[in-house]
Amino acid sequence: MARSLDMTTGHPLPLLLRFTLPTLTGNLLHQAYSITDSVVVGQFLGQTALASVGCTSPIVMLLAALMIGINLAVGILISQYFGRRDYDGIRRAIINSLYLGLAISLILAVAGGSLAEPILRWMGTPDGPLQNAVAYLRVNFVTVVCPLFYYLFSSIFRGMGDSRTALYCLVVAALGNVGLDALFVAVFHLGVAGTAWATALAQALSAVFAAVLLWRRFPEIRPRRGDWRLDRRLFGRITGLAVPIALQSAFNNLGNVIVQSGINSFDETVMAAYTAAGRIGSLALMPVETLAGSLSVYAGQNLGAGRPERIRQGIQAALVLCLGTSVVLGAGLLVSGGWLARLFLAEPVPAVQDVVQRYLLIAAVPGFLDGFMQVYQQVLRGVNHPNQALAGGIVQLAVRMLLVAVGAWELHNLDVVWLAWPLAWAAGSVLPFWFCRRYLKAATQVP
Repeated sequence: MARSLDMTTGHPLPLLLRFTLPTLTGNLLHQAYSITDSVVVGQFLGQTALASVGCTSPIVMLLAALMIGINLAVGILISQYFGRRDYDGIRRAIINSLYLGLAISLILAVAGGSLAEPILRWMGTPDGPLQNAVAYLRVNFVTVVCPLFYYLFSSIFRGMGDSRTALYCLVVAALGNVGLDALFVAVFHLGVAGTAWATALAQALSAVFAAVLLWRRFPEIRPRRGDWRLDRRLFGRITGLAVPIALQSAFNNLGNVIVQSGINSFDETVMAAYTAAGRIGSLALMPVETLAGSLSVYAGQNLGAGRPERIRQGIQAALVLCLGTSVVLGAGLLVSGGWLARLFLAEPVPAVQDVVQRYLLIAAVPGFLDGFMQVYQQVLRGVNHPNQALAGGIVQLAVRMLLVAVGAWELHNLDVVWLAWPLAWAAGSVLPFWFCRRYLKAATQVP
């Protein structure tokens, strides 16, 4: 276990940095290869095709959220088992989370073919990008098992404090996606659906690579014959953690579905601009979200080791890091936001650049609010209180839906739509902050 990082001793700030930097690099690569789909589509297939990819993004993210939710749950359990050095528990957690993920992915794959077009029509997708969007979405439903394995192995490595190996697996996925995107679209002319196949195959390749590394580097967690039996108690515990996390991710992405429906009420130019702006904004917000995400592993390890007093120190360190990162990235977005639109369209019209700049100014620059919310939600997950984190997610969704409805359908004002992001983050922080303070007060109280 030499590659694992024990976060139960030492100063939290350098520990979080050491753990976060490989994870951040990996997540940026993950965003980069997601952006590659849009860049390739926009450059080779044009504005309408780019709009079709944008239409599907909330649904694709919703599918990913379900897989991530399951695997975040197993990552949290593994971090707690690792804090106690319980390798039998780690093995059983991996196997039982795999059973849960396979069941869900099978249901989604079977249902996706018939649901893709009705969902997109319900979202108000115009006829122009509709057919490409349907083809793209159907591929994502059919191949949903690929992100299941991809996120599973990443969560295993991270739960044991080994964010560096998780980075190597993301590098494989990123490079594979870039190469396959170019091959399927520019050479084989498979169109928008080709980018979806490229992403799925790249994730499958990364999962195979990760499985080999896991088997070779961590012999303590190689599955044994008795580990393959379904452990109903552990399966229930994983489900109890995974469902609130997946629901919260689903709620966040349901908000994105509502946003996309509101964007679809404008014209194709706005749809294409929002696709580009959303990708840029996600890339800029990734560092603070990754920093905050490290708190679930940090809190889980310290809970497992019986050291809850260190969790408060970790929160303080993470908030400082999130604030500093947000200031730097916000300044970068203000300077380069309009220019970045050219990555997605060879010759973006001024209207596209204007939408991109306004989105980044209003929705992405205040990213410190996202970091604040994520820190407290991730701590609650790490200490086995996912339902309390979910409560914050519900508030966030309600605020976002309200502002989008008012901005898109009542006022037809994009600036009001963009305000849904910072105001929803602020609202979604209130309950997790209060729950977290209450937990820490009780956990660190001297008997």
